[in-house]
Amino acid sequence: MEENRETTAIVFYSKHHRNTQLLVDAIKKRAPEVELMNINDMNMIYLRNYDRIGIASGIYFSKFAKPLMEYLKLHLPEGKKVFALYTCGSMSDKYTKEVKELAAQRNCEYLGEYSCPGYDTFGPFKLVGGVQKGHPSISEIQGAVDFYFSLDKKNK
Repeated sequence: MEENRETTAIVFYSKHHRNTQLLVDAIKKRAPEVELMNINDMNMIYLRNYDRIGIASGIYFSKFAKPLMEYLKLHLPEGKKVFALYTCGSMSDKYTKEVKELAAQRNCEYLGEYSCPGYDTFGPFKLVGGVQKGHPSISEIQGAVDFYFSLDKKNK
């Protein structure tokens, strides 16, 4: 571990196909010092103890998961560096609107985001066997890891 690396926690919600969990697990494998907090497990991490906070989710009704955002509205500390990761059935740059607004309300520095397709069988997609089969791909998962490590370069 590099001495100057900032401490990082990634708070995530990954339920239906575990698409987002693939991304955060790959980051954890390459950066074991990263703390992962699955909002479904409710293993509480005091976020104020971290320099950077990742917010990761699948997209549900065009937004990050409601339980994740409700948790962060109560527990995201002031003045942290924040980044987002998400997987989705269809791409849009509007999905992080609520995350960016919350970060701004808490005077957090928004570092950026990484997104990729994720297998989706929600709602009408179930009738056709889902969309984005085979996603996230190995290269998309690696893209999340590369994005994470690029955050260190941005701070130098």
